[in-house]
Amino acid sequence: MAGAKVTIGISQFGARLGQIIAGLDDQTEIVITRHGRPCAKLTSYQAPHRPDRVSLASLRDRLPQLADASYEDFQNLKSVWESELPSNASGS
Repeated sequence: MAGAKVTIGISQFGARLGQIIAGLDDQTEIVITRHGRPCAKLTSYQAPHRPDRVSLASLRDRLPQLADASYEDFQNLKSVWESELPSNASGS
């Protein structure tokens, strides 16, 4: 099924589910029909893009000179760091 757009009836889909899922790739789209009308679409799962990790150097560039750093500067660093994390990884 590589790179195909396939239409299949719901009863056939149920009978061949394992085979269909095993044959999915990034370009395959399966339209499932009920009484000839599309009712669902199956595609392969695409993991969300995760941004590259934030380097310490890039964070360091965002802080004022450490000799003059205050508590607020470190709070700002925390907010910068948390803004770079995926939304579900901040632990809040």
